[in-house]
Formats: sequence, structure tokens, C-alpha cells
Amino acid sequence: MEFDWNDYLETNKSIAVPEELFSHVEASLNNGIKQGMLLEVCHKNNPDIYWIAEITMVCGHLLRIKFIGADTDFWCDISNTKVHPLGWCGKYDELVEPPDEINEKCGDTIIDIMKKALLVGQSVSIEALNNKGMSPIDRIKVGMKVEIQNVNDPYRYWIATVCENVGGRLLLRYDGADEDLQQFWIFFSNPRLSSFGYVTNKGSPWQFKYPGKVNRFSCKNKLSAQLRQSAEESIKEPTPPDLFQPAPTQEAHSFVTGMKVEMLSPGDMRTIRPATVTTVFNNLHFLVTADEAGDDTDPAPAWLCDNMHPYIFPIGWAQKHNFPLKPPKTWKEGPFNWDEYLTTTSSVPAPDYCFGNKEPMKGIEVDMKLEAVNPLSQEEIHVATITAIEEHLVCVELIPIAQKFWFAHDSDLLFPVGWCDSNNYELHIPDTSNRQPEKAEEPKVVVKEDMKTSSEWCDRIYFNYKCYAGPSISRNKLSQLPKHVGPGPLTLVLKEVLNKIISASYKPAKLLKDWEHEGPPEEGMRLELLRAKLKSSTYHAYVCVASERARVPAFCGAVCARLQACPALFGPAEYPAGCPHRCHQVDKSTFHNGTERRGRPKGSVNGKRKKKKTTAPEKREKEMRPSQECEGNRDGESVESEHSAASTPPSESGTRPNSPDCLPDCRRPGRAGRPGRPGKGRERRAAHPKLEMKTRGAKLPNFALQMKEAHWEKKDAERMYSGSCAKRAGPDSDTEHDTNESSCHSRGKRISDVSDAEEPELKKLRCASYESPPSDPLPHAVLNLANLAPNPLHWSVDDVYSYLSSTEDCKLIADKMKQEEIDGQAFIMLDLPIIRDFLHMKKEFAMQLCKHISLIRWYYIDNFEEAGAM
Repeated sequence: MEFDWNDYLETNKSIAVPEELFSHVEASLNNGIKQGMLLEVCHKNNPDIYWIAEITMVCGHLLRIKFIGADTDFWCDISNTKVHPLGWCGKYDELVEPPDEINEKCGDTIIDIMKKALLVGQSVSIEALNNKGMSPIDRIKVGMKVEIQNVNDPYRYWIATVCENVGGRLLLRYDGADEDLQQFWIFFSNPRLSSFGYVTNKGSPWQFKYPGKVNRFSCKNKLSAQLRQSAEESIKEPTPPDLFQPAPTQEAHSFVTGMKVEMLSPGDMRTIRPATVTTVFNNLHFLVTADEAGDDTDPAPAWLCDNMHPYIFPIGWAQKHNFPLKPPKTWKEGPFNWDEYLTTTSSVPAPDYCFGNKEPMKGIEVDMKLEAVNPLSQEEIHVATITAIEEHLVCVELIPIAQKFWFAHDSDLLFPVGWCDSNNYELHIPDTSNRQPEKAEEPKVVVKEDMKTSSEWCDRIYFNYKCYAGPSISRNKLSQLPKHVGPGPLTLVLKEVLNKIISASYKPAKLLKDWEHEGPPEEGMRLELLRAKLKSSTYHAYVCVASERARVPAFCGAVCARLQACPALFGPAEYPAGCPHRCHQVDKSTFHNGTERRGRPKGSVNGKRKKKKTTAPEKREKEMRPSQECEGNRDGESVESEHSAASTPPSESGTRPNSPDCLPDCRRPGRAGRPGRPGKGRERRAAHPKLEMKTRGAKLPNFALQMKEAHWEKKDAERMYSGSCAKRAGPDSDTEHDTNESSCHSRGKRISDVSDAEEPELKKLRCASYESPPSDPLPHAVLNLANLAPNPLHWSVDDVYSYLSSTEDCKLIADKMKQEEIDGQAFIMLDLPIIRDFLHMKKEFAMQLCKHISLIRWYYIDNFEEAGAM
């Protein structure tokens, strides 16, 4: 049975708990980039010069930004555009200048505009840019390792594996667990979770201890073996160290062992029990245990607490708030009395000042609806309603099973309406089949007699989908909408109409942004909250809608005008015979109001750009162009296309002109330009086939992909190659000084192309590769080992091991390469994806290894492939 939250809320005349009150859900969608933040972005036409830009809209890794001082904004994909936080250019000595058009417009005032923006604005963090706009829930992958804290001891942890990620709600499995420990659900922001390696970094007294009733790893050998196995498995899917942040700074508590308190029973989350502070671990954590008989096999319920724990209270709290208090098993018959119990147990109560000040959250009211986890069976999420509020606690009734539980108002077991639907998770819904007929009779009478004659009533609003829909609306989606909405209450009908229009648009978030209203509404209008979904993200904004029935036709016409559509696209009138404005016969620019066309880019079909047909002479002419010209065109076109106006919806990535399919085919020039032998390289390559290398079943390396992954471009490789050739031409060659000088100049410019995430290691790698090489690009370590064969293709497994062992940066992985039986042929064919995917090597080691593989390849090409061609 399908369940619709909007229908359910309307039927029950109730509202949902505001989404912004669920802080843990908001945190799961926060990628650290917000509207109004500032960036340093390269120019459209010159990627080596930067200027400050302000973010006007965020859609994951797609940002709508505007240069400071400019009037227009544009889309920017931070995953492949040179963007950096404020101060990056100053740190790495890059040029910061406004574009020419901004200079001409602002003149000398641009400095004041920049200062004002820097004083008010906030920079995007380097971590947010390194994550390429991904939210935490997108960064958590199945197979990652985490360390989870014991429920009763803050110093005991165990390793768990992520089996499933549902919107940040993780299904975990303890490593090495037997049948005594089942998989369990926990939200990623829970303070019990830490990144893999947390305990090792902390050291004693933090330790690993199996959480089962029987410790299967009491033997140190078994424990070491299990930890080693978990560490090896973590290499396949490394856990980002900043993903699971430690709990925020806590205040020291004042509890002492033996103090009496009241606690909410974790066994049923309904009753209050007398409890005792049984253990004080440190000045932050202590253990509160219920006063009832327990043993090692069946321990008494307990909470691991700090002074702000939501489920412990001073004595007398239950009586003050009319909560049922369940006395301990040792209590005699009759009502429970705290004074008598304290005398009997010779104990003292915890003072009120020991309990932190827990203020209730504003905005939550009784009868609001939400989705809640069943605390007794946490794989279930139910439709729920709030039935009572006491201080910082809310009583939530799970409607399908008619059971009530108490939760803290900020519990990560509570979710907003629609969360399960957004994350494709099963929601337990109530049976509304019997209630609908009964509730349907009364509203009909009330509507007919009272509301239908008032100004708060709205007649039907028709969608005339045959009319011109404008550049923002999809005709296909529009035709799938119902023929009309209503009749019904004015606000509900207009909100539903606008929601339908948003759902039929190419870019829902952009359309909602255009409709957003700031400040007080005009007379006869009211502000209503609308939402738009884009993939897993939800955007909301306040939009003005008509508050009186008489203003509905004018309101519909105004919305159609903002859509640049036919005025009869939707409204209170239906036009089955044809459009009264004859929109199919007039020029469509009539409805555009002089503004630029938005929506799909010009020359596109179904959201994809048409490919220009190329004739055979043109194709041959493109292939004969020098690589330098191709490279320059590629850089210029990619930056310009990324900064173009918003002609492409964010979801239609295939329409970006900087897609790899749209780039010219830049080929490496032949050896005709090598000093000393002009004009012969191309003839030799044509006369002699390339040397065949047996792959032994391995996939041949994709050199273009490797250069892309390592941020090396073909132009860089050609410079390095030409530099080595110039040196080999002779020490007295006139081209040697020029080559080195141009190489150094290029190195100073292109080093900024490296992203911030890989900046330290890649810059070190690139600089090491560009340093003045010896007569041959092969390192000294190879030339000085007499037992190695001259041709790298003839190297044995031991030769590869000897070479790597002699290096400073790859000696640690020499053993692994020997275990994999990598000989000379296999070594030369390795590339970055193969090393990462099949050898399961960490990124830093993989990058260092790729450096040596590239040098060996160039040494082989310069010395043996050339000789084979001769």
C-alpha cells in the first residue's frame, strides 16, 4: 500500500516537525559549503590568474558563483575547476587580479569592494574543497572500518565494518563476531563512533576488548591476529580520518560513586527507575546502573553518562512530572518513598547542580508528526506522533504498533517526515483503510457550508499543458501532471500547484531560488515554505502566494510570466479548445520579456549537445595540428565552458562542453623535432611496428588515465622528454640552456594545477621529476646496480626487487612487489588504477611507485625502443 505523507497530514489536520530541528540529519547533508562563502577562482580565459568569487547557490559539487564586482554569476564544478580557499594565492605566490570587464566597470573602486567582501564574507574550508562538495553520507562507503565504544566503558573499543549506509544511518557488524553479537544500526554522528586507528593513536588506557558476553579474544595471539586482519581489510576502503569527529568538549562532572539518581530504563524507554552511580571513570564519564538484581550473565540496565546525559535525573523528578517510577526488586510492598529508601541503603542523593542545564528545544509541539525508530527493534522506522513534552524529553507514539516511548528531543533515533522515502528505506505505516471513510464525511459538510463561500477557498486550478511551457519546464513532465488541482483550501491548493510546477522543471533548485522572496510579503500575499529535491538533497525557500480568492488569477498569471511561459499555462480557467493567446502561432520570444533564454543549451536534443559533424579534410587537418596548440585550446575551452552561464541543468552533466568527448584529439608529436636527426622519427615509426609486450593476462596500462590521475599532462611529459633529448644531443648544444630554462618556467606555472588534497605529495613528486636530470632520465640507483639487465623488459622478479630496495621512497613496498611476482614487463605495464585496485596499495606509495614506473618507461623508450626501430 502506497503511503503519502501530504495526504496523511491533510487528513489528520496536523503538521510535521520542522526539518531544521533534526540537527543530526542536517549535519549528514552538510558538505561544508554554504551560500555567501568566498573562494579564489581562476579566470575564465586565463587559468593562471585568480579572482575572489562569492557562492550564490550550492548543489553538491556544482556551485553557482559570482566574481566580486561582477553582475552575472555562472556554474562551477569544483571537482575539475581550479578553486581554492581565501589566502591560497598569497601562500603559493599566485597572481590575484580582477577580470578585464570588472576592471573596466569598477576602476579604482574595486579595492574597496574587495575589502568590504572580505570583511563580511567567510572562506570555504580547505577540507570542504578536498571532499569535492561531497556530504558525509556520500563519503561513507560500505566496507569501511570504524571503532565503536563499549556501551558501559569509555576506554573499551572494538572494530566494526560498515555493511550498509542509509542516509548516514549505518548498519555495522563487529569484526570476528560470533552468533552472540548481531548486526546493529547507529547514526554516523553518534559519539560512540570513531575513525579506524583512534585507539592506536590514543594509547593506554584505551584498548580493544571484544564486546560479547564471552571474550573470544582473551588470548593475545588471537587478538593480534584479528586486529591485523581488520587492518589489512581496511586498506581496501580507507576511512577518512575527519569523517567521524570526536564528541565536542564536555564539562567536568561532579558525581561521586554511590550517589542516587533516577534514570529512564534503557530496556523499555518508558519507566523511571532508582539508580546508583556505580563507577566514575574520569572527570567526564561515569556509569549509572539501575537498582535491581543483576549478574554477569544478565547485568542490570545501565547508562554510560556525562553531566549532560538526557536520561538521568535528580531524585523526585518522576513524581514532579507524573512519571511512573518502578521500585527495585528489594523494595517492600507499597508506594515507593525516596526518604525511606535512602535511609535503608545508607546513601545520599546527587545534588541538582550535578545535572547539566538541559533546555527544551523550541518549535516542537504536541500532535506534530515525524518518523521514529523503534528502540526495541532498531531496524524498524515507524510513522509517529508527539503525544507529550516534558522539559527536554518528548513522548513519541509509534502509530502502527500503538506504543509510546520517551526520547531526548535531539535523539538520533528521530527523523523528519519523508526521510525514509528520500533514502529508499522501508517505513512502517499505519492502517488508514478503516479510518478514511469516517473522516471523509465530516470535512465535506464543513467545506460546503463554511469554507466554500469564504475567501480562503480556491476552485480548481487547471494545467493547460498544450500551451507554451517556457524554457524552464519540461513538456514531457508537464503532460504527466493531473489535469487540475483542487478545489480546496486556498493555501493548500496554491502550494500544491507550485510544487507540481517545480517537479516538472529542468532545474527544481534553480526555479525555487528564482521564486524565493526576502522580506515581508506584499499586501494580499503570504509566505509559504516550498521544497525542491535534487538527488539526495532537499532545498527549501519561502515563496509568496495569494491569500485571497480574488487574487488567484493575477497570481497565476504572474507566475507564468516569471516562467516566461504562456499566460494560460495554468490558472482557474480551462481551455480544451485551444490557447486564447495563440501561443503556438506567435514568436516564443514574446513571452521571454527581453531576458536571456534558460533551460537546455542551444543545439541540444533531450538535454544532450549535438555533436558537430566533421568532414574528412577537417579531421585530417585537426590531426596535423601541433600538440601545443591542442593543449592550449583544451585548457582555454575547459575553463571557459565551466564558467559559462547557467545554460545546463546541474543534473545534465553530459551537456557540458568540457566533457572528454568534446575535447580535440591531441596527439603526441613524432620524433621529427629531435636535435641531430630532423625529419627521421616519423618515417621510422611508420616503417617499423611498435614492440609487442606480452601481458600475461594483465590489462595494458592506460597512460592517459595515469597522467590524468597523477595530474601530469601530456605537455609536461613532452617537456621532460625534450629536455632529456636536448641534454643527450651534446653538452655544447645551444638548445640545452633554452630547454632547461623553459622547463623551469613551466614548472613554476603548472605546479598550481595540483589540487589542495594532493598538493604536498604531488608537488614533491612533480618537482622531483622536473629537477635537472642526468644524461639519462633513469635514476642513479639503476645505473649503479651491476647485476641488473640493461633492458628493463628483461628484468626478473629479483631485479625489480633490487631496484625498488635501492630507492629511498619505495623500499617499503619492495617485498610486496616480490610477493606478487612483478618482473620487468609487468613493472612497466603497471599504472595507477591497477596499483590501487589490484595491489591494494595506499595512495602515497602508489604515487611514488608511479614516478619510478614513468622514469623506467622513458628510459626504455629513449634507449631500446629507438634502437629497435633502427
